[in-house]
Amino acid sequence: MKKKKISLNNPWFVTLISTMIGIISGLYITSYFENDRLHNAKENALQQVENELKENQILLKDFNEKLNKKHKPVGVLLSKIDDEMNLIIHKDSLESFKSKTSKVFHYTSFTAVDATQIKLHGSFDFKIEAGLMGKKLSSIVWNSYKQTNYLSITSFKCLTDIETFYELQEEVNVQTATWKKEFYQAGLIGNKQAVKKFMYAWEMLLLQQKLLLDYYGFIDEVLAKCK
Repeated sequence: MKKKKISLNNPWFVTLISTMIGIISGLYITSYFENDRLHNAKENALQQVENELKENQILLKDFNEKLNKKHKPVGVLLSKIDDEMNLIIHKDSLESFKSKTSKVFHYTSFTAVDATQIKLHGSFDFKIEAGLMGKKLSSIVWNSYKQTNYLSITSFKCLTDIETFYELQEEVNVQTATWKKEFYQAGLIGNKQAVKKFMYAWEMLLLQQKLLLDYYGFIDEVLAKCK
């Protein structure tokens, strides 16, 4: 039995080939534009991540500067307050004490306690006006990014580099929450051991913040390699 030969000029064959080419081309074009759309969306999303990190950087810089200004003055002040809330110092150290604590204590007068010591009168100012006293460094945008399809077209190095920012942020958030809890409790007054522990925690918080602030300096470099 002879096999039928399909003529290349057969209209049915030409139509079939044309249809197949059209479908393949359509799928390719659709895939190309879908992939292009995904990459554009990824770049926009990474821009939002960059914005979030830079907003956090501004908040932390402000908080760190204000904590630094009050760190030593608060330490000096707390070390001189007894368990009855009396501020007692040596009479010869008045001017030095006023200079060291001017950012947290507004001196008005003193009364003599004995031949060498005086009790100071005035008002305390422990208030720290900074955004991070009432909130924490945000990771909302980054957490949302990790729930999208963008992960499949984001390099592993990019993901790990950005994740490092947020891991350091979380460490700062945890330390800040612990520090604020101690800062707001009254148990510090007159308790030298508690004061010592609190001031050490304050110093460690400042160091951790400084580490993160230094790393924030690489935001542009890291994100530029991701896009």
